Amino acid sequence: MKQQLLSCAALALALASPAAIADPMPGPMWDDHADAGPEAEREPVEWDLTRLYADVEAWDAARLDVLARVEPIGEMADTFEPSADSIADLSELASDIAREALRVSSYAFMDSDTDLRNGDKLARRGQAQAMFAAYGEATAWISPMVQAVGEKQIETWIAEEPRLAEHAFGLRETLRSAPHTLTPEGESLLAAASVALGGAQRIYTQLKNSDIPWPTITLSTGEEIRLDAAGYVKGRAAENRQDRIDVFNAFFETYQQFESSLGESLGSHVQGQVFRASQRNYDSALEAALAGDNIPREVYDTLLSEVNAALPTLHRYFKLRGRILGVDEFAFHDIYPNLVETDQVFDLEKSAQIAATASEPFGQDYVQNLCLAMSGGWSHAYPSQGKRGGAYMSGSVYDVGPYVLLNHQDTYDSASTFIHEWGHAMHTILANDAQPFETARYSIFIAETAAITKEVLAQEKMLDAAATDEERLFFLGYALEQMRGTYFRQTQFAEFEAAIHEAVENGESLTGTRMTEIYTDIFNRYYGVEEGVTVVPESYNLEWAYIPHFFYDFYVYQYSTSLAAAVYYADKIREGDEETTEAYLNMLEAGGSAHPYDLKLATGLDMASPAPYRAVEARMNRIMDEIEEILDRRDSGQSAPARATVSLNNPCGAGDS
Repeated sequence: MKQQLLSCAALALALASPAAIADPMPGPMWDDHADAGPEAEREPVEWDLTRLYADVEAWDAARLDVLARVEPIGEMADTFEPSADSIADLSELASDIAREALRVSSYAFMDSDTDLRNGDKLARRGQAQAMFAAYGEATAWISPMVQAVGEKQIETWIAEEPRLAEHAFGLRETLRSAPHTLTPEGESLLAAASVALGGAQRIYTQLKNSDIPWPTITLSTGEEIRLDAAGYVKGRAAENRQDRIDVFNAFFETYQQFESSLGESLGSHVQGQVFRASQRNYDSALEAALAGDNIPREVYDTLLSEVNAALPTLHRYFKLRGRILGVDEFAFHDIYPNLVETDQVFDLEKSAQIAATASEPFGQDYVQNLCLAMSGGWSHAYPSQGKRGGAYMSGSVYDVGPYVLLNHQDTYDSASTFIHEWGHAMHTILANDAQPFETARYSIFIAETAAITKEVLAQEKMLDAAATDEERLFFLGYALEQMRGTYFRQTQFAEFEAAIHEAVENGESLTGTRMTEIYTDIFNRYYGVEEGVTVVPESYNLEWAYIPHFFYDFYVYQYSTSLAAAVYYADKIREGDEETTEAYLNMLEAGGSAHPYDLKLATGLDMASPAPYRAVEARMNRIMDEIEEILDRRDSGQSAPARATVSLNNPCGAGDS
């Protein structure tokens, strides 16, 4: 569900996956937190999609108009004569169509996400995907044409024709990809095959959401839970340990029954990605995935190396968690219950207050824009029957939005998700204000940094306001869990992704059984199974089948790198480093006008170096030091020291309504 870079619409859209372009910005990936829970009786908070189209009829007219305008582009292939004027005309035309196509797609996707049971809405979603497939086929000839013209001539035309200025980055990206671009016929064929190559993911989704008979268990409280994904998220955090054991056993034993089918689905997907990469002359699927944003391979390798070196810190956390929970033999099913409970209610207004207060270092204009954006009409806030779970921000419509989907439960987890998504939204607002459409859309590599930085700033703000040891333990524990779930766990996934792709590239048959073997080896290392740190029952090694992000190729590593960057930026911003704060905001305003690695480098942060990753480890150890001090003080009967606290103000005056 990644939002890909869209620099020059005419050229980038010809190369990108239709579904990927249309997908919204996903929510935080801690541990697939889905904000699952009972629905409260409250007034709905829903977005206003009439800002996109007045009704379905207007939407369909726009869709048909896009299709009608796309067809002539395909017919130009044999007669097009490249020049500065003609390429400028083509780029402007394709940009204009892409702008409307993204609007069409966003409406269909968001409308269906409010009720996935509605067949008409799902049909419109499919029509939007088909529209993008048609666009991809019609524009497939453009990149080979530009590459045939050559860098020297294109650069001359960029210098001569002012209309090409907004498309220059996209044109240069097309030239950069020349070694990996096929003939017009080949590009058209791959574009046409996009739906077929996406079949494995659709089968996986259907299996999980419809065909697998998820069991129902009864908790010690008497509550019955159907153990689908949402039920599992809720049940695994149960206070009663036996309840958690029962949830985990039933959930993963169900997955065991479908190991072969789920393995065939993921294996087929990996084979498809390896095929795509080989057809485009990449040495590996990983190289192909990194090439789109021009991310150095060293970033991926350094991340895996540094996280593996820091596993003793992760194991320290597991031992500390076991101490707090009072368990003698720490197990995987002890990871999810809250370390400390809180009776604070984090409703939408409170969440908006925290989001705004945490944003104050960015200046009054930033806070005012955030308050205005949160004020209403842009959010679909509460869970409902048939609604898509989780959370996301959709910023694909350049001149409208952004929209935010939530499933708010008045917990701090929900508040943090709220802050995360509005971090994405403000990134979109800043980029759209500073950039033309062609360079406004940004990479996930930057996007998640913007969102997670806001989360870290909010955590520190809540710690500033915490008056008691209990309050501090709650927020310290939350920060630890984020680092475990976002940094270590996502890197664990990234390591598994690399391993299964390498297996296929080496000619290995990738069955469900083989994937379980690969995952078990990595799983055991991260959780310190051989060292006796964590007990992991055998069935839990089917966890790979539960993670949908493996169908979004080499995507999850960016959560890990983004958290590392967020810790770096948050530390600097809280220290009052005005230079770094300004550089950070400039990075967000840059949108997709430069490569994301270079944008971070311009702020003084090199994601290929060990420094940002070691900063995460250092922060984690600092937090654990304080937690152990609190626990030791409790055990010895000492009183907590007096602390100076900072009250939260309310820059907005009201929350999302």
